[in-house]
Amino acid sequence: MKKLIIYICFTLISAVILSVNTFAAPLILSEAVILIDGDSGQVLFEKNMHKKMYPASITKVMTALIALERGNLQDIIIMSYDAAFSVGRDTSNIALGEDERLTLEQALYALAIASANDASNGIAELISGSMENFAEKMTERAAELGAFNTNFTNAHGLPDVEHYTTAYDIARIMAAAVKIPEFNEIFSTVVYQMPATNIQPEPRVFNRRNSLIEGPNQYGGVIAEKIGWTGAAGHTYIAAAKRSGRTLIAAVIKSPDPLSRWQDASALFDYGFNEFIPVSFTADEFRKEQYTIDYTDRDKISANLIPAEDFTCLIPKYLNKEDIEIEYIIDTENAAGKAVFSIKSDFTFTELGEVSLQIEFNALDIPINNNIIRNDEQETKSRITVIFQIIGWIVLGVLSLYIILFVRCKIIIRQRKKRKLDYYNAMYKR
Repeated sequence: MKKLIIYICFTLISAVILSVNTFAAPLILSEAVILIDGDSGQVLFEKNMHKKMYPASITKVMTALIALERGNLQDIIIMSYDAAFSVGRDTSNIALGEDERLTLEQALYALAIASANDASNGIAELISGSMENFAEKMTERAAELGAFNTNFTNAHGLPDVEHYTTAYDIARIMAAAVKIPEFNEIFSTVVYQMPATNIQPEPRVFNRRNSLIEGPNQYGGVIAEKIGWTGAAGHTYIAAAKRSGRTLIAAVIKSPDPLSRWQDASALFDYGFNEFIPVSFTADEFRKEQYTIDYTDRDKISANLIPAEDFTCLIPKYLNKEDIEIEYIIDTENAAGKAVFSIKSDFTFTELGEVSLQIEFNALDIPINNNIIRNDEQETKSRITVIFQIIGWIVLGVLSLYIILFVRCKIIIRQRKKRKLDYYNAMYKR
């Protein structure tokens, strides 16, 4: 019996330890990483996600995104001398020459698989007329995607002190790119043969190496990826993986060595796929009726908060829906608001996302930018109130004038009587 009790206790303790260890945040060696949900953009894990870093060749994700958004795969690139030779032959290239002709599709495969810097320059000139103009367009497009801490100066990612991004920003860019089927096809292809050109008589063959898609580091479900390396940037990597309908984006920047890069990326994907469950709220579940808002230090107003849409997020599997906190943030000046969802957790990023709110004020008068918001009934009541106030002031004014005139008349009459009495007294004494 004693042995049985010891065995049961040991089993329970082991189960508790196992349950704790099965949800452990990944041990990360890279300087900056992020894991996001590809559909919602929810951050699941981060380390220095807003730190500005050199991206190296994962820059080419943005180059390809713009090329696919603005170009046609059969467009012809004619390489200029600068496009072909402004990047050294000691960097990644496919030895394109001046006036060599290739399609945009071929250049994208060269960019994605062989990380060809010369092909990146050719794409830039095709899309924007010059490499400088294209770099400006890259930065503008990044900002449109919510990547506000990014500045690109070239299409390939070779070192430049003004060429930088963040783990968060490059993940946002990747999330937009993987929504394009052609991007996923190109950035997951293992082998591609580029036909002979007007200058190169032999086909060029590109093989994907250093990959989670192929080889000893293979990770199941990766649908697109790009690696990078420079001395300044270290080892960088961005990838999207999809399992059971869930798409995750992992970005790894400045890994100390290639093996750490693969281990960090795989650990992030494992964490995202294995440790989270989906949770949903219908709009009616977090709609608020007669919600009290502190308008000023002394005044409170009432409003209906109407969500613009339902809300879905991922939470750690050891939590449940009741662990989600909802904060309502109201901007009374602009009659706008949002519902912010969050959790308390020691293991994961705590912000889950937000939904915008439509505000229906119930108070009589709500000043908005020095104006008054009223519905028709309230406005009618307000007008009646103003009319009665005006009538009241008129009556008060007339009454005040009457009193003043009445008192004045009494004073004048009294003065006349006094003068007349004084006159008769004076005549009588004589």
